[in-house]
Amino acid sequence: MSVWNPWALVVYYLTFACIWRVWKAKRKSSLNDLPGPPPESFFLGNLRQLMREQVGSYDVKWQDIYGMVIRIKAPFGDDRLWISDPKAIQYILQTSRYNFVKSYAARFALNAATGRGVNGAEGQEHHRQRRILLPAFGSSESRAQIPVFRQCARELVEGFKNRTGAQCDGSREENMPEFLSPAVLNALGLAAFNYDFRDDGQDRAEFGASLRDFMAKGFGLPSDWKVFCQGVMVHIPPRFLDTMIYFPTAGLAFLRRHVQLSSNIARRLIRSRSSEVVDVDKDALSRIVKANRSETERLQLTDEELVPQLATLLGAGHETTVTSLGWILLELAAHPDEQRELRNEVCAARAAEHPDGVRMANLDALPWLNAVIKETLRFDTVVPHLFREATCDDVVPLSKPVLCRSGNAIKELSVPKGTHVIISDVAYNRNKEIWGEDADVWRPSRWLDGTVKFPGANLGVWANLMSFGAGHRACLGWRFAVTEIQAFLFELLSGLRFETTERTARIRRENCLVMLPMVGGEEQRGNQLPLRISLIDHLE
Repeated sequence: MSVWNPWALVVYYLTFACIWRVWKAKRKSSLNDLPGPPPESFFLGNLRQLMREQVGSYDVKWQDIYGMVIRIKAPFGDDRLWISDPKAIQYILQTSRYNFVKSYAARFALNAATGRGVNGAEGQEHHRQRRILLPAFGSSESRAQIPVFRQCARELVEGFKNRTGAQCDGSREENMPEFLSPAVLNALGLAAFNYDFRDDGQDRAEFGASLRDFMAKGFGLPSDWKVFCQGVMVHIPPRFLDTMIYFPTAGLAFLRRHVQLSSNIARRLIRSRSSEVVDVDKDALSRIVKANRSETERLQLTDEELVPQLATLLGAGHETTVTSLGWILLELAAHPDEQRELRNEVCAARAAEHPDGVRMANLDALPWLNAVIKETLRFDTVVPHLFREATCDDVVPLSKPVLCRSGNAIKELSVPKGTHVIISDVAYNRNKEIWGEDADVWRPSRWLDGTVKFPGANLGVWANLMSFGAGHRACLGWRFAVTEIQAFLFELLSGLRFETTERTARIRRENCLVMLPMVGGEEQRGNQLPLRISLIDHLE
């Protein structure tokens, strides 16, 4: 490559700029005295361990060895603050939330995946967008969609029965993301947009395939070069960072196409509502349109501003449910006694339902169902890390003193402006002081036997878990997601049995911004979670 190649000049300039900014940051860093692991290399620091090893493997190890507040290294020896301390997390995400914002680099990645929606916004723009979207995803609004969720799940079960009816044992191996995705996408379309994706023909097929793959193809299996680039991105000026979305790489090209597909569908949905009288109880989009119209003109979102919001809901809504359901079914397949217990509970609840559907089971009142969901969200944390940047000097309180390398014990940590913070959701969700000494084991009964000890800090939006984030940037559709997962599990466990296979033992937990399953030795085939599914016709 010629040194006069325009891309080479960009790389040379950005590398020099990053080294200069790292040197300036290190001069005032207060993190040097914190405990932490040695870097793997000068050019990657510890980031390869976070981004390429199986999710949680190093986070949990570091927490056990060094504690809940440590210093890790990024490229060129840059310091990063890594935390799993509940009091510190509460302070950063809630108490002092406007002093710790998403870095532009983190927002760039989210915008690349879903367009410039609420997940990639910050400050007043984030508040404005979230204010419009939040009324669509309350508790009552989410529960109102349970019949839709259950119907889509029943159709999934019936479809499997029809495909396997002629087989002697009534079973077959299925890849969970492919098995679940069409039904989840249709449930999302009907509940959120009153839109049946089954009527979309080829557009739906391409979009469905893109939804299944966009996180794996866009962010999965990064090379050392990509790990390095992601590490130095925090030092690249935003005006240059914005141009990187057009770099000629396969991953970015795939994301650009995915955003285009999502945006086209979002525009179609918005156009379909432009002349309708809005029924507030109809679906999430109706509630969003109504909330938008009720705002002052200054706060209203234009149709083009609504496009990335709907594209974000499509991507995040599908990804959260498919991935979480997959991990839940994997754990149930690996723990047949717990699966049998859950099946007995849902079958008993189904038997008590009124035949005409007037009285449906209260899914929130099923203890084992909710214990299984909570435990999997804890043990298989889908979003392993959150990223923040300090916008000013601040002092962060700690749950317990940290013994520094100098021998000093500190009860609070001075964090200078510009510090980049990695919040380890996966390590917090494995904290033995909160979840019990067997926190590294999947055991749903911990939620029923008093093992769980909630910390003094109030974290998370559900059950003190960090699985949906916390504070003003917590997942706004978490109630919708939990309700959908409850409904799908209720129907799936009523009619199907899930078992592990030989390939299941090779499943890896890969960091693709979210934790995705891939089969060892088959990583290039992307998102895979193989399980054997069989029919059941009676209570076990």
